[in-house]
Amino acid sequence: MHAAVGCSQREGTSRAVSEALEQALTSVTDPKLTLVFTTDAYSSDEVVSTWSRCVGTGRMAGFCVGAVICGEQVLSQGVVVGVLGGEDVRVMTLLEEGLENDAVGVGYRAGEKLRKSTDGAGLVVVLPDGLVPSLYQMTASFYDALGPDYKYVGGGSGDSLRFESTFQFTEKGAASGAIAAACIGGVQIGTALGHGWQPEGEPLVVTRSHGKRVEEIDAAPAFRVYAERLGGINRERFAEYGMLHPLGFPDVVGNYVIRDPLSVNDDESIDFVTEVPRNAVGSVMRGEVGQLHEVAGAVARRAAEAVERPRLGLVFDCVSRQMLMGNRFDEEVRLIQRGVGTETPLLGALTFGEIGGFGDVPLFHNKTVSVAVLGDFVGGGAVQ
Repeated sequence: MHAAVGCSQREGTSRAVSEALEQALTSVTDPKLTLVFTTDAYSSDEVVSTWSRCVGTGRMAGFCVGAVICGEQVLSQGVVVGVLGGEDVRVMTLLEEGLENDAVGVGYRAGEKLRKSTDGAGLVVVLPDGLVPSLYQMTASFYDALGPDYKYVGGGSGDSLRFESTFQFTEKGAASGAIAAACIGGVQIGTALGHGWQPEGEPLVVTRSHGKRVEEIDAAPAFRVYAERLGGINRERFAEYGMLHPLGFPDVVGNYVIRDPLSVNDDESIDFVTEVPRNAVGSVMRGEVGQLHEVAGAVARRAAEAVERPRLGLVFDCVSRQMLMGNRFDEEVRLIQRGVGTETPLLGALTFGEIGGFGDVPLFHNKTVSVAVLGDFVGGGAVQ
């Protein structure tokens, strides 16, 4: 396997994509797959046409996000590309539209198409529109169709926090309200996921919710209970406390799936970034920046330890972690780069929700870090 990363902060889509590709293609001249992550300053249609003109072979997948990662750099405006090739590398991509109207059905169809067109093993990079509802259900239906023989990594596309529109693309074109995905086989794969948030106080029950809106917690208005759990806060300070204290919902072995509160409504209901089901039992969470950093580095190390000869690292880190950490977010990225290996090319995105699993089953997360490391084909079979 051969892999390389390139990036550009140039203005103008064609110039930026061309420069990033030129850097990467210096090392990999036979790309089987090109991953392209951009911020929303660039035209998605022109991303595809520029890739076609500059590369034009193999497959391509990518999306628009809040910021991009290239090695230890975090670019609020820019393009980052990763190219990989090699005789044993196998790649399939797809672009499935209609996510905003039928997330469950689109997720299942996308997974089924990949299952029928791949050989039953590999890393699946899943890049859905992060602004549409029901991405938790989409991830579940995608996995139901594709199954446990694959590893999963990815995240939701987004924009520069305007929450207006975003795009996904493959070599076949660009779309909004879609899933772009790439399945990579013939490589050794390590994946890991974590966040660093810890529960505090007694558990709570979501007694009334509709989609992303939580109306009642413990049979009382949601904000009233949330504020009391934090010792009493007023609505003017909700954004500050919501950033520091998301809700977490445990699985059967105690791993917490994080849900990020976004805003308070006049009726004291709370809107979240991702759906929160009725009757879910969870906790208010707390986290310190140093602890979040430590877990991010450990996630990268766990992914890399599963690969004998790392060649490429992928990271999907929540855009709200950057908002929380401010200037200290650069330290998190440095720890991730160190974890995957200082000589391993790293590309990534600040996403609107992350895809990965504490075990084999992928879920849709918030405020979380999801990492994959790819390496050489080893010992007559792809090691999962």
